[in-house]
Amino acid sequence: MRTFGLAGRLIVSGILIALLVSALAGWTLRTALHGAMRSAFDQRLEERADLILARFDSAADKIGVNYSEPRRGDEFGRIFSGWYWRLDGGGTVQHSRSLWDADIHQVKADESGRLDGVGPEQAPVFGIVRSVELGSRPYRLEVYGPAAPVLQELSAFDRMLLWIVSSLVALLVLATVVQARVALRPLARLRTAMNAVEQGEADMIGRGYGPDLDPLARELDGLLKRNAQIVERARGHAADLAHALKKPLALLRSEADVTRAVPAELVQRESASMARLIDRHLARAGSGAGDRRRIDVHQHAEALVGLMRQLHRARALDWQLAVPEGLSWRGEATDFEEMLGNLLDNAGKWASHQVRVSAVSTPAGIELAVEDDGPGLSAEQRARATQRWQRFDESVPGTGLGLGITADLAATYEGEMALLESSLGGLRVVLNLPQ
Repeated sequence: MRTFGLAGRLIVSGILIALLVSALAGWTLRTALHGAMRSAFDQRLEERADLILARFDSAADKIGVNYSEPRRGDEFGRIFSGWYWRLDGGGTVQHSRSLWDADIHQVKADESGRLDGVGPEQAPVFGIVRSVELGSRPYRLEVYGPAAPVLQELSAFDRMLLWIVSSLVALLVLATVVQARVALRPLARLRTAMNAVEQGEADMIGRGYGPDLDPLARELDGLLKRNAQIVERARGHAADLAHALKKPLALLRSEADVTRAVPAELVQRESASMARLIDRHLARAGSGAGDRRRIDVHQHAEALVGLMRQLHRARALDWQLAVPEGLSWRGEATDFEEMLGNLLDNAGKWASHQVRVSAVSTPAGIELAVEDDGPGLSAEQRARATQRWQRFDESVPGTGLGLGITADLAATYEGEMALLESSLGGLRVVLNLPQ
């Protein structure tokens, strides 16, 4: 079966089942009919046994019994007619005139008292046996009839049954083939759509494959979408890193052009800055990019807030954490830390005295908010803030990448980021992340 495709397996399985069911049904029907016909013949023998017993004259004071032949004779009076009887008991054996000087040979008896034998002229016979009492003596009565007509009828029925079963199997096989072809047509369309995506002729698989395959197509389209986002994100990483490295490299080149020598302090500072940028982008490149696993939101948020207290300890900010314990989100921990870390770092740079972090569970996932009491952004600035390299105050160190990176990561998980006014007076950044 390993060499067959799905259609081949369905067809072969259907054929095997059709053969098995047809064979069982045919054998059951044959057995039932054979038994019914034999029972009907046995009933005829029973009736003749009653007539034979009625023709015996017997009395208690007699030594034996006598059989009275009918005046006109019957099938038991014609020699080798196929109808025979034998009476065995009292030390003697009597038989019908039809047996003449022959006997019944190769007699086989079953538990029900049926007899199969061979009569004169090698003709097959069916019979029954009775234990009777005549003249107060026990006797054994055997009555036989010709088996050839019954065997011929059974043989004719077997041939007809074989033809019917063969035709039924052929129809079942044909129906199985047609059913397999029709049932697997949506799967064939799905395979065609997947080949089109693989060949670059289409971007998505789409729908229309039936209620059984549409969920699979939806999952595959989601996977393709996430892969496309990962590729786009990787391109963004490369562009971000290249742009971030331009400034320190340009500064070093400019200093070298002016002084013909670069101060060691400048080299160390700018090299350290470039190393941090490279490490940061390598960490982002190695993140899950849509890989889903359940993480503890409270635990990660608490650790990041603790880190931000150390990074911005010189500003003595009040960091408030309002994330309930037990709240979880299904995603990659590295991505979550990147998103929340960017927002916290950004809030720590602009806050005057206070930064507040909160999170709640929503029907779709979680809602994460970071807000500060800094100067905030105007509506026009908030509309442009997620674009890379957007900086509205050069006096504060930064690259202008944080909010853009966070928005891209949220989109990777089919989430979104919103920039709003905070009740604290500054900026409120809200992340809606689906599970």
